[in-house]
Amino acid sequence: MTRQSGPHLTAHRPELASPGIAQIYLERLGVRLEGQSVAGVETWLRVPEWNLGIDVGRAPEPSARCKHLALTHAHMDHAGGLAQYLSLRQLYAFEPPTVYAPAESCADLRMIVDIWGKLHNRAFDWTLIGMRPGDEAPLGGGRWLRALPADHVVPALGYAVLERPRRRKAEFAGTPTGALRQLAESGVAITEATERVLLAVSGDTRPSVLDHVEELRTAEVVAMETTFLDRRRTVADARVGGHTHLDDVLARADGIRPHVFIPYHISQIYTPSAARAALAERLPPELLTRCRPLLP
Repeated sequence: MTRQSGPHLTAHRPELASPGIAQIYLERLGVRLEGQSVAGVETWLRVPEWNLGIDVGRAPEPSARCKHLALTHAHMDHAGGLAQYLSLRQLYAFEPPTVYAPAESCADLRMIVDIWGKLHNRAFDWTLIGMRPGDEAPLGGGRWLRALPADHVVPALGYAVLERPRRRKAEFAGTPTGALRQLAESGVAITEATERVLLAVSGDTRPSVLDHVEELRTAEVVAMETTFLDRRRTVADARVGGHTHLDDVLARADGIRPHVFIPYHISQIYTPSAARAALAERLPPELLTRCRPLLP
C-alpha cells in the first residue's frame, strides 16, 4: 500500500472533500465547527484547531484528520465508519488516534475493528478509552474532554470541551503587584482554578438532559440534537427513537444561555432551506439571533 502525503492530500484532490459540509466559524472561541449531520444517514463533526472529532459517520476524508475522536454512541450513522477512519489515518501515516466511546460499547467496537484489521491484513494502531458521564480526558493545549449523560435507545454520551484557567482569588482584588509577589513567594495561594466550558455537544438524546446537564445550558457554544422541527413529526415520534423535538427546546428556551446555539442531527425530511425556515418561524427572537444550525 502506497502512503500519501496526508496533510496536503485534500489540497491536491479537492474531490475527496465531501460536498455539503457545514462550516461554522465560532468567533468567540477562534475555531471552526464543521461536519455533516442528517439524522439516520450520517453525523460527523470536527474542530480542526483542537484536533477533535465527534462521531465519524461514514468516515469521509476530512473526518480522518483529527487525532482525538469522541463517539457519542455506536449507531451506524454515527460510528459505522470507525474502521475506515483508522484505515485512512494509517494510509496517510498520521499518528495513532485516541478514540473515546461509551464504556458499555467498547468491547463490541474493539471486536469489530479487530475483524476489519484481520480482513485488512493489517492490525490498526489505536487507543480506545471507555467513558462514563463525568469522566475526563486531556486533549492537549490546556483543554479537556468531559463525557456528559445522554438518554438514548442505546448506551450514549454527550461531550463537553473545557479549559481550567487560573484566576486571582477575589480576596486579593486590588492588591498591588508587589504585595501579590511577596504573598506568592511566602507560599500563599493567590490564584484558583476556574472552569470555562467552551463547547457542549448533546449527542442523540431525549430532552431530559437539558433539565439536569449544566454544560448543555451554560457552555459558550451548545450543539443540541434537534431531529424534528415542526408538526410533520410529533414529540411522541421523537421519543420513539430517543430523540429531541424542537418543541422540547422551545419549552426550555429561557434556560438555554450559550452565545451560540447549534441545532444539529436534523431529519432528512427537511431540506436545508425548509429547516432554516422552520427555525426562523418558531424560535423566539432572542434565541434565533444566537442560532446557527449545522446545515450545508
